[in-house]
Amino acid sequence: MARLAAGIQQETAGKALSQVTGLRLRRLHALFARHWGHFFHAEGVDLSSVQGGLLLLIGDNPGLPQAAFARLLDVEPPSLAQTLAPLVDSGLVGRRRDAQDGRAMALQLSARGRQIADVIRQGQPRHEARLLAGLTNAERRTLLALLDKAVASAEIAVAASQISRQKGVANDNS
Repeated sequence: MARLAAGIQQETAGKALSQVTGLRLRRLHALFARHWGHFFHAEGVDLSSVQGGLLLLIGDNPGLPQAAFARLLDVEPPSLAQTLAPLVDSGLVGRRRDAQDGRAMALQLSARGRQIADVIRQGQPRHEARLLAGLTNAERRTLLALLDKAVASAEIAVAASQISRQKGVANDNS
């Protein structure tokens, strides 16, 4: 009886939560990350999905300062440093002083880092095709367009709330 009640509670909670866009996106992200983890494991790559994505990004933007990657990814620099540390420690990513700003650290992939990035890049179409097998090609294009539109909308909303919050702080200090 308790098991049935727990199942009903879970189903009711699941229905309520399915109406929350952020939770649905988080669930999709978790499934993508788990699938990437399986792919990495099968390829003998000891990385998280975030680290794999970061390798691709660094490979596409060699020499970009670490702070620029943090801005690009919209993460705090210490968070990026924590994600980067194992990549640097394992020799997949190198840091060097930026030529224009000696205080900044520019990032680039090592030869091994480029090899792993190539494995990830080559596996990406297969990986995404498996994850999105229930969608037609047209639906995938629509999904990407809608996600881009949602990201742009969310960026505007976040910027507006930051401005509003800053004005509130300024008014409080008056």
